[in-house]
Amino acid sequence: MVAKFGQIAKLICAAMLAGLLVGGILLPAVGPVGLAAKNASEQARAQRLDEPPLPQRSTILAADGSKIASFYYENRTDVTIDKIAPVMQKAVVSIEDARFYQHGALDLKGTIRALVRDQSQSAQKQGGSSLTQQYVKNVLYETAGARVAQAQDRLSKARTKSAKHQAQAALDAAKVVQGSTIAPNLTRKLQELRYALWVEEHYSKNDILDKYLNIAYFGHFAYGIEAASQRYFGVHAANLSTTQAATLAGMVNNANKYDPTKYPGVVLERRNIVLDRMVQLGHLGKPEATAAKAKPLGLRPKILPGGCDISRYAYFCLYVQNEILTNPVFGATQDARRSLLNTGGLTIQTSLDPKAQDASQRAVDNNSGVRSSRITMEAMVQPGTGKIQGIAVSRKYGLDKHEASIDYAVDIAHGGGGGVAAGSTFKVFTLAAALENGVRLNETINSPSSTSVTGYTDCSGNSLSWPSVSNAGESESGAYSLETGTWASVNTYYALLEKRVGLCKVARMAASFGMTRTDGSPLHQVASMTLGSNEIDIVHQAAAYAGFAASGKYCKPIAINGITDSTGKQLNVPGADCKQAVKADTANEISKILKGVLTRGTAAGNSLPDGRPAAGKTGTNENLTSVMFAGYTTNLAAVLWYGNPDAPFGDPVNAYGASLAPYWVQSMVDALSGTPITDFPDPGNVFGVSPPPPAKPGKKSTSKTGKPGGPGGGKGPKKGGPKH
Repeated sequence: MVAKFGQIAKLICAAMLAGLLVGGILLPAVGPVGLAAKNASEQARAQRLDEPPLPQRSTILAADGSKIASFYYENRTDVTIDKIAPVMQKAVVSIEDARFYQHGALDLKGTIRALVRDQSQSAQKQGGSSLTQQYVKNVLYETAGARVAQAQDRLSKARTKSAKHQAQAALDAAKVVQGSTIAPNLTRKLQELRYALWVEEHYSKNDILDKYLNIAYFGHFAYGIEAASQRYFGVHAANLSTTQAATLAGMVNNANKYDPTKYPGVVLERRNIVLDRMVQLGHLGKPEATAAKAKPLGLRPKILPGGCDISRYAYFCLYVQNEILTNPVFGATQDARRSLLNTGGLTIQTSLDPKAQDASQRAVDNNSGVRSSRITMEAMVQPGTGKIQGIAVSRKYGLDKHEASIDYAVDIAHGGGGGVAAGSTFKVFTLAAALENGVRLNETINSPSSTSVTGYTDCSGNSLSWPSVSNAGESESGAYSLETGTWASVNTYYALLEKRVGLCKVARMAASFGMTRTDGSPLHQVASMTLGSNEIDIVHQAAAYAGFAASGKYCKPIAINGITDSTGKQLNVPGADCKQAVKADTANEISKILKGVLTRGTAAGNSLPDGRPAAGKTGTNENLTSVMFAGYTTNLAAVLWYGNPDAPFGDPVNAYGASLAPYWVQSMVDALSGTPITDFPDPGNVFGVSPPPPAKPGKKSTSKTGKPGGPGGGKGPKKGGPKH
């Protein structure tokens, strides 16, 4: 009996409070008290609700429109009211606010009911409020939540004790504000009503309903009706059935209590209550409701996690993610860029070609397998555009054993590691510098099997020397030309050619094709640079080789074709900044020479089987610790690397660069199937008469630089192996 009287007292109190709200805000008044109430009413009506854009899910798409990954703080995709099934609109109105289209900002009956629940410490948050009030409360909670997220991010990045203290204080304050948005008291209700008045004055009922359905939380990180429809039933909000709509409408009151994946029986009962309510209000026929109630929930749960770690194309996804997080084009600070990615509702159209990517992945897996301590990786770039077509690594992305948490194929700015040695694939820049500076095809340089070279000068005028450089075998010596020296990948020939051309000119040539160290700093100008002693990444190496494939037109590697925000606005994206790095004739002559590598040089026997013209270059690091192969057609450039990036000089692969050529062929054949076959432009006789082919084709070499990491190139060791 005492409890019953207590409930009655609470009800009377709630009614009095509601009367005060009505009297103080809505009703006309006279006298001093009435004038004060009228002024309060005018102030309330003038109080505008700040409605910041709701966090929207960003989606990364491949070039063919298929989905690569999503990023979000909240899994939400806004939809307009015409993209929400009418039965869903009727269902949520029926169960949450039956008189929604009849009352204004305040539903007196609903307010009394809500206040009673608040006073009784009910767990239900939205039981008696109007839909307009519920929308307001969600906006206030979202706004406060964004401040909490910002404060948490700030705390995670704080390094000093003082910064951590300040960040923690800001986080605590933000949480207090967020808590006040759901506090069960008259102050909050009054605040909601004041904002609700403004909302009702400025939006139609359908607009309010649309806003509410896009902000409501449905559990399991599904915010808004479109995300909820996809999460629980795998359909768009526009295609919800009666039973599906009734299920979702029943959930918004308390998404945790009415979680269909945990409490299907409770949710089924709740769904049927919604269906009965729709019948009572004339929104649904009784036979239709009876048929709907006879059906099971029919859940088709769909996990919608975000981020790259679960993406099929994780490494390419990471490249795109880091491009956005590190490039000032997307915001002045990393916090701003991260917020744009996670809340901006971006549609990010990328250059990824799934066919090329899958071909590349098969090739690298075939060479290394997914459980090897060594990895094979490949980067593919489209000539003439700089568009990255694929990034494949044989080791799966992740934190478990036999997985990798670093994208070894890319530079540090895009999530890479310490870089890899290019081996003799780097000789192409010395070759280009030689052609550009007057060296003729029929000129030869006497190249011993080993030698020391002095007289190098870097771009700062410093004198350098190369104490010891050698080829693969003592008998590998003689007079070599640009062609024969390249086909056989003769290290001593290139050491002497680099001196003749000038170390500075070689460095500038490499830089003109975008080559830097993996940390973005300029290449180290050392004598062994021509043999790839700088740590680089294979994406930029592939982009450089793509420049030769495009007759000397170099384009920066890019992964993003375009971005639109949630409103459809096009955002600025980094361009490829294409430029003519060398004369077209020079590039075309290089392609002609590198074609010979596949037919008569270190990678002989690895031409493409469909007859498609191709060019390439082998590369091997000193002590056979890693290998590289770089090749291209007019349509596609690709660079493969094989080794142990965690122990780059302590885990010999005992192979040469040509060992990767068959896997390069495999990936190129699969990636280019169905594309037109075209040849490189003929440079004519611009650079002099070509000498006859070498007497012993297929000779090979590795380097001897006198220090770890000195690379070289070639197909395979002579009997007895190279001497180091």
